[in-house]
Amino acid sequence: MRLEELLNQYSDRLSENDLYIWDYVEKHKKQCENMTIEELARKCNVSRTTVLRFTKKLSLKGFGEFKVHLKMENDDKKQDTSKAVKVCLAYEEMMRDTVQQDFKEISKLIYQAKRIFVYGTGMVQKIVAKEFKRLFYFTDKRFYDFSGMTEYETVVKYVDSDDLVLIISVSGEADPTIDFAKKVRIKGTPIISITKQKKNPLAEISNYNLYISTTIVEQNMYKGRYESMTSYYILAEMLFLRYLEYLEGRSQSDES
Repeated sequence: MRLEELLNQYSDRLSENDLYIWDYVEKHKKQCENMTIEELARKCNVSRTTVLRFTKKLSLKGFGEFKVHLKMENDDKKQDTSKAVKVCLAYEEMMRDTVQQDFKEISKLIYQAKRIFVYGTGMVQKIVAKEFKRLFYFTDKRFYDFSGMTEYETVVKYVDSDDLVLIISVSGEADPTIDFAKKVRIKGTPIISITKQKKNPLAEISNYNLYISTTIVEQNMYKGRYESMTSYYILAEMLFLRYLEYLEGRSQSDES
Protein backbone atom coordinates (compact mmCIF):
# COMPACT_ATOMS: atom_id res chain seq x y z
CA MET A 1 0.00 0.00 0.00
CA ARG A 2 1.36 3.44 -0.93
CA LEU A 3 2.16 6.04 1.73
CA GLU A 4 -0.56 8.42 0.51
CA GLU A 5 -3.13 5.66 0.85
CA LEU A 6 -1.93 4.82 4.38
CA LEU A 7 -2.12 8.49 5.27
CA ASN A 8 -5.71 8.64 4.12
CA GLN A 9 -6.67 5.34 5.79
CA TYR A 10 -5.36 6.42 9.19
CA SER A 11 -6.17 10.15 8.91
CA ASP A 12 -8.22 10.06 12.11
CA ARG A 13 -5.07 9.18 14.07
CA LEU A 14 -2.96 12.05 12.75
CA SER A 15 -2.18 15.23 14.65
CA GLU A 16 -1.29 18.65 13.27
CA ASN A 17 2.41 17.79 13.72
CA ASP A 18 1.94 14.54 11.80
CA LEU A 19 0.36 16.41 8.87
CA TYR A 20 3.21 18.93 8.93
CA ILE A 21 5.77 16.09 8.77
CA TRP A 22 3.96 14.53 5.81
CA ASP A 23 3.71 17.89 4.04
CA TYR A 24 7.49 18.24 4.28
CA VAL A 25 8.12 14.64 3.16
CA GLU A 26 5.74 14.98 0.20
CA LYS A 27 7.59 18.08 -1.01
CA HIS A 28 11.08 16.58 -0.48
CA LYS A 29 10.62 12.86 -1.16
CA LYS A 30 14.01 12.29 -2.74
CA GLN A 31 15.92 14.09 0.02
CA CYS A 32 13.96 12.34 2.78
CA GLU A 33 14.85 8.95 1.30
CA ASN A 34 18.42 9.40 2.61
CA MET A 35 17.69 11.26 5.84
CA THR A 36 18.03 9.83 9.33
CA ILE A 37 15.10 10.16 11.68
CA GLU A 38 17.00 12.87 13.56
CA GLU A 39 17.59 14.87 10.37
CA LEU A 40 13.92 14.72 9.39
CA ALA A 41 12.91 15.74 12.92
CA ARG A 42 15.19 18.81 12.71
CA LYS A 43 13.81 19.77 9.28
CA CYS A 44 10.27 19.61 10.67
CA ASN A 45 11.13 21.24 14.01
CA VAL A 46 9.74 18.29 15.95
CA SER A 47 11.24 15.61 18.18
CA ARG A 48 12.62 12.27 17.05
CA THR A 49 9.83 10.60 19.02
CA THR A 50 7.18 12.60 17.14
CA VAL A 51 8.49 11.36 13.79
CA LEU A 52 8.60 7.79 15.07
CA ARG A 53 5.04 8.01 16.38
CA PHE A 54 3.92 9.41 13.02
CA THR A 55 5.28 6.38 11.13
CA LYS A 56 3.68 3.96 13.58
CA LYS A 57 0.31 5.70 13.23
CA LEU A 58 0.49 4.63 9.56
CA SER A 59 0.66 0.99 10.77
CA LEU A 60 4.38 0.79 9.89
CA LYS A 61 6.92 -0.80 12.20
CA GLY A 62 8.98 2.36 12.35
CA PHE A 63 11.02 4.92 10.45
CA GLY A 64 13.03 2.23 8.64
CA GLU A 65 9.94 0.74 7.01
CA PHE A 66 8.71 4.25 6.20
CA LYS A 67 11.94 4.91 4.28
CA VAL A 68 11.62 1.60 2.41
CA HIS A 69 8.18 2.65 1.18
CA LEU A 70 9.54 6.06 0.24
CA LYS A 71 12.45 4.60 -1.72
CA MET A 72 10.23 2.15 -3.59
CA GLU A 73 7.87 4.94 -4.62
CA ASN A 74 10.78 7.15 -5.67
CA ASP A 75 12.24 4.30 -7.74
CA ASP A 76 8.89 3.82 -9.47
CA LYS A 77 8.99 7.45 -10.59
CA LYS A 78 12.53 7.15 -11.97
CA GLN A 79 11.63 4.68 -14.70
CA ASP A 80 12.33 6.29 -18.08
CA THR A 81 9.87 4.67 -20.44
CA SER A 82 7.65 5.52 -23.38
CA LYS A 83 4.29 7.15 -22.76
CA ALA A 84 2.38 3.95 -23.54
CA VAL A 85 4.58 1.78 -21.30
CA LYS A 86 4.37 4.34 -18.50
CA VAL A 87 0.58 4.18 -18.55
CA CYS A 88 0.57 0.36 -18.71
CA LEU A 89 2.96 0.14 -15.75
CA ALA A 90 0.63 2.38 -13.76
CA TYR A 91 -2.28 0.05 -14.56
CA GLU A 92 -0.18 -2.95 -13.52
CA GLU A 93 0.71 -1.34 -10.19
CA MET A 94 -2.90 -0.42 -9.52
CA MET A 95 -4.10 -3.93 -10.29
CA ARG A 96 -1.53 -5.41 -7.89
CA ASP A 97 -2.75 -3.08 -5.15
CA THR A 98 -6.41 -3.77 -5.93
CA VAL A 99 -6.00 -7.56 -5.88
CA GLN A 100 -4.61 -7.31 -2.34
CA GLN A 101 -7.59 -5.31 -1.05
CA ASP A 102 -10.35 -6.93 0.98
CA PHE A 103 -13.71 -6.05 -0.59
CA LYS A 104 -15.83 -8.10 1.81
CA GLU A 105 -17.19 -5.20 3.86
CA ILE A 106 -17.95 -3.14 0.77
CA SER A 107 -19.59 -6.14 -0.90
CA LYS A 108 -21.69 -6.70 2.22
CA LEU A 109 -22.72 -3.05 2.14
CA ILE A 110 -23.80 -3.37 -1.50
CA TYR A 111 -25.68 -6.60 -0.76
CA GLN A 112 -27.60 -5.11 2.16
CA ALA A 113 -28.44 -1.80 0.48
CA LYS A 114 -32.08 -1.24 -0.46
CA ARG A 115 -31.07 1.24 -3.17
CA ILE A 116 -27.65 2.27 -4.50
CA PHE A 117 -27.15 5.76 -5.87
CA VAL A 118 -23.97 6.43 -7.83
CA TYR A 119 -22.78 9.98 -8.46
CA GLY A 120 -20.05 10.84 -10.97
CA THR A 121 -18.60 14.33 -10.52
CA GLY A 122 -17.22 14.82 -14.06
CA MET A 123 -17.73 13.63 -17.62
CA VAL A 124 -15.57 10.48 -17.32
CA GLN A 125 -16.87 9.78 -13.83
CA LYS A 126 -20.46 9.94 -15.07
CA ILE A 127 -19.63 7.37 -17.77
CA VAL A 128 -18.06 5.14 -15.10
CA ALA A 129 -21.24 5.50 -13.02
CA LYS A 130 -23.17 4.06 -15.95
CA GLU A 131 -20.60 1.26 -16.19
CA PHE A 132 -21.30 0.32 -12.56
CA LYS A 133 -24.99 0.32 -13.43
CA ARG A 134 -24.35 -1.97 -16.44
CA LEU A 135 -22.10 -4.42 -14.58
CA PHE A 136 -24.30 -4.88 -11.52
CA TYR A 137 -27.43 -5.26 -13.63
CA PHE A 138 -26.41 -8.92 -14.03
CA THR A 139 -26.63 -9.41 -10.26
CA ASP A 140 -30.12 -7.91 -10.02
CA LYS A 141 -28.58 -5.11 -7.97
CA ARG A 142 -29.75 -1.77 -9.32
CA PHE A 143 -27.43 1.24 -9.38
CA TYR A 144 -29.22 4.56 -9.96
CA ASP A 145 -26.85 7.07 -11.57
CA PHE A 146 -27.69 10.75 -11.33
CA SER A 147 -26.26 14.18 -12.07
CA GLY A 148 -27.37 17.78 -11.95
CA MET A 149 -28.59 19.94 -9.07
CA THR A 150 -32.24 18.83 -9.27
CA GLU A 151 -31.42 15.11 -9.02
CA TYR A 152 -28.78 15.89 -6.38
CA GLU A 153 -31.35 17.58 -4.12
CA THR A 154 -33.90 14.80 -4.72
CA VAL A 155 -31.43 12.09 -3.67
CA VAL A 156 -30.48 14.03 -0.53
CA LYS A 157 -34.18 14.39 0.32
CA TYR A 158 -35.11 10.72 0.00
CA VAL A 159 -32.05 8.63 0.98
CA ASP A 160 -31.97 6.91 4.36
CA SER A 161 -29.78 4.52 6.33
CA ASP A 162 -30.92 1.53 4.25
CA ASP A 163 -29.50 3.06 1.07
CA LEU A 164 -25.94 3.36 -0.19
CA VAL A 165 -24.24 6.20 -2.10
CA LEU A 166 -21.19 5.68 -4.31
CA ILE A 167 -19.34 8.89 -5.25
CA ILE A 168 -16.81 8.80 -8.09
CA SER A 169 -14.40 11.73 -8.07
CA VAL A 170 -10.80 12.55 -9.00
CA SER A 171 -9.56 14.99 -6.37
CA GLY A 172 -12.34 14.50 -3.82
CA GLU A 173 -12.08 18.22 -3.09
CA ALA A 174 -14.86 19.94 -5.07
CA ASP A 175 -17.14 21.95 -2.77
CA PRO A 176 -20.47 20.73 -4.27
CA THR A 177 -19.34 17.10 -3.87
CA ILE A 178 -18.29 17.64 -0.25
CA ASP A 179 -21.57 19.44 0.47
CA PHE A 180 -23.53 16.53 -1.03
CA ALA A 181 -21.53 13.95 0.96
CA LYS A 182 -22.07 15.81 4.23
CA LYS A 183 -25.82 16.01 3.67
CA VAL A 184 -25.98 12.31 2.86
CA ARG A 185 -24.04 11.37 5.99
CA ILE A 186 -26.43 13.45 8.11
CA LYS A 187 -29.23 11.20 6.81
CA GLY A 188 -27.27 8.17 8.08
CA THR A 189 -26.59 6.87 4.57
CA PRO A 190 -23.22 5.09 4.14
CA ILE A 191 -20.87 6.39 1.43
CA ILE A 192 -18.22 4.65 -0.68
CA SER A 193 -15.86 7.07 -2.38
CA ILE A 194 -13.56 6.48 -5.33
CA THR A 195 -10.76 9.04 -5.60
CA LYS A 196 -7.08 9.35 -6.39
CA GLN A 197 -4.64 7.86 -3.89
CA LYS A 198 -4.20 10.88 -1.71
CA LYS A 199 -5.62 12.52 1.38
CA ASN A 200 -8.82 14.36 0.48
CA PRO A 201 -11.97 15.67 2.21
CA LEU A 202 -14.35 13.28 0.44
CA ALA A 203 -12.41 10.20 1.54
CA GLU A 204 -12.44 11.46 5.13
CA ILE A 205 -16.22 11.86 5.10
CA SER A 206 -16.88 8.48 3.46
CA ASN A 207 -17.35 5.17 5.27
CA TYR A 208 -15.18 3.28 2.79
CA ASN A 209 -12.61 4.47 0.28
CA LEU A 210 -11.42 2.97 -2.98
CA TYR A 211 -8.55 4.46 -4.94
CA ILE A 212 -7.53 4.82 -8.56
CA SER A 213 -4.23 5.93 -10.06
CA THR A 214 -4.43 8.40 -12.92
CA THR A 215 -1.33 8.80 -15.08
CA ILE A 216 -0.47 12.17 -16.59
CA VAL A 217 1.37 12.13 -19.91
CA GLU A 218 3.02 15.28 -21.18
CA GLN A 219 2.17 16.20 -24.78
CA ASN A 220 5.17 17.93 -26.30
CA MET A 221 3.53 18.60 -29.66
CA TYR A 222 0.26 19.91 -28.27
CA LYS A 223 -0.80 22.17 -25.46
CA GLY A 224 -2.07 20.61 -22.27
CA ARG A 225 -1.57 17.20 -20.69
CA TYR A 226 -3.29 13.88 -21.19
CA GLU A 227 -4.52 12.12 -18.05
CA SER A 228 -5.41 8.44 -18.38
CA MET A 229 -8.66 7.51 -16.62
CA THR A 230 -8.88 3.80 -17.48
CA SER A 231 -8.17 2.91 -13.84
CA TYR A 232 -11.79 3.78 -13.03
CA TYR A 233 -13.00 0.98 -15.30
CA ILE A 234 -10.47 -1.49 -13.89
CA LEU A 235 -11.66 -0.75 -10.36
CA ALA A 236 -15.34 -0.99 -11.34
CA GLU A 237 -14.79 -4.42 -12.87
CA MET A 238 -12.72 -5.61 -9.90
CA LEU A 239 -15.44 -4.54 -7.45
CA PHE A 240 -18.05 -6.33 -9.57
CA LEU A 241 -16.00 -9.55 -9.64
CA ARG A 242 -15.37 -9.39 -5.88
CA TYR A 243 -19.09 -8.93 -5.36
CA LEU A 244 -19.77 -12.08 -7.40
CA GLU A 245 -17.31 -13.94 -5.16
CA TYR A 246 -19.15 -12.57 -2.12
CA LEU A 247 -22.47 -13.87 -3.48
CA GLU A 248 -20.94 -17.29 -4.15
CA GLY A 249 -19.58 -17.39 -0.60
CA ARG A 250 -23.02 -16.59 0.84
CA SER A 251 -24.60 -19.28 -1.34
CA GLN A 252 -22.13 -21.90 -0.15
CA SER A 253 -22.73 -20.92 3.49
CA ASP A 254 -26.49 -21.25 3.06
CA GLU A 255 -26.11 -24.74 1.57
CA SER A 256 -23.86 -26.05 4.34
